[in-house]
Amino acid sequence: MEQLTEKHKGKIVEAAIKETGYQMKAVAKRLGIARNTLYTKLREADLDDAFIIHISNIIHYDFSKNLPEVYERAASKFEDNPERFYLDKSGEPGASNELPHYSYGYKNLYFAELQTLSTKYLKLMEDYHKLLKALILLANTNELTGIKKEIIELLQNEKKED
Repeated sequence: MEQLTEKHKGKIVEAAIKETGYQMKAVAKRLGIARNTLYTKLREADLDDAFIIHISNIIHYDFSKNLPEVYERAASKFEDNPERFYLDKSGEPGASNELPHYSYGYKNLYFAELQTLSTKYLKLMEDYHKLLKALILLANTNELTGIKKEIIELLQNEKKED
């Protein structure tokens, strides 16, 4: 079995969030994603530098000790102003998301494909959940009993399948 020599960035970031005392729900809300999506993203071994720095800005944690390569790559990209990716004086993340996307050379191509499919699946499930909420809201506000019954049947069928 192939031994992993690289750091699992997701676990490091998750430990930092727990260490600072922030709730995952609050961090996910600030990131603009669902809590479950955050947990799934943190299971990934290799996270985008921009994502790590954005979380760093939210939880006020310095990852330069645990993940110095993230800041080195970002600083080398913005040599004229390396402080650009930190919080500005107002406390709001300014250009913290403007880091370039780095392509990662995964050793296992199947793992990379699995990560891509997993991301697509999560997006699809979140969209489905939003659509279902909209249908329920529509059925409740317009008193459309036919749609209400169909939605209730759909939900009951989903529970039976689980």
